[in-house]
Amino acid sequence: MKLVVLIALLGGVCIATQATMNASAGRTLGLPTLIAFSGFATGIGGLVVALTSPEKPEFTLKAVALGIGSGLVGCIILACVTYAVTQGGIARALSLVLGAQLIAGLVIERLGFFGDGLSFLKVAGVMLIVVGGILVVRF
Repeated sequence: MKLVVLIALLGGVCIATQATMNASAGRTLGLPTLIAFSGFATGIGGLVVALTSPEKPEFTLKAVALGIGSGLVGCIILACVTYAVTQGGIARALSLVLGAQLIAGLVIERLGFFGDGLSFLKVAGVMLIVVGGILVVRF
C-alpha cells in the first residue's frame, strides 16, 4: 500500500477522533474557548515543527495571506463540525461534512484550481458516497 494512502487513512481516523474530543470539550468550554485552545495547540505544534525542520520557508505575502486565511477557515470548520457532532452524533456529522467536502472538491476541480478536471467515474464515485452519507443521516 502506498504511503500516501496510509497517511490519508490516518488523517481520517484523526478527524473522527478530534471531532469527538471537540464535541466533548465544547460542551464544557463553549465553542469560542475550544477554538482558542485548539488554535493555540495547533500553533505551538506547528512552531515546533517549523523550528526543527531543515527546510527554510519563503515568506511571500501570498503564502502568509493563504496561511492566515487557512487558519480562519479552520476556526469555521472546528465550530461547524463540533456543533454538528453535538447535535447529531459523529457518524451523521462526518457523513454530512464528507459529502460537502467531496461536492466542493468537484466544483474546485471543475473550476481548474486543483486537480486534473472531472470525469464521469469521479462524479459517479462522489455521488455513491453522498448516497451512502444520506443513508447514514436518515437511518
